[in-house]
Amino acid sequence: MRIRSILSLAVSAVAVAALAAPAQAADAADGVYFIRDARTGACLAGGEGPLGARIEPCNLASVWEIRNQGDGLAQIVEARGEMRCLALSPIRIYPPAVWVDECGRQPDRWTVQGEASEGPVTIALGRGELGHLTTAGHRAILSPDGSSQWILERLG
Repeated sequence: MRIRSILSLAVSAVAVAALAAPAQAADAADGVYFIRDARTGACLAGGEGPLGARIEPCNLASVWEIRNQGDGLAQIVEARGEMRCLALSPIRIYPPAVWVDECGRQPDRWTVQGEASEGPVTIALGRGELGHLTTAGHRAILSPDGSSQWILERLG
């Protein structure tokens, strides 16, 4: 009887923990991608300056490499070989801007939430506590609310 009570308690604890845990983020496969806005079909591009990340027609300047860090987070690196990552801009404005900077200098570790092979995903800075990648006009920004807005189109 005592074993049954312990097992019942353990099962209850696991169920509570599962309900309290946020949805698991899927690791996007390491590789080279266009990151397309599902609403417009245009691509995320790095640009220049602290307000630089933007949406534009897909081209060689809008190719990204996703590099998983082994902890559920990934760096989104410009595929130009310059070690520049998509990151939070140091300019303190609202909504927060996204730009490209030397990897590791600004917050630049992202989660891909959802399964890229099944349609649009949500891309969140950190685990979402710093905001979710979205657009305002042609600018890439962070929003507290996330939606499945991005299509990861694997290249090669």
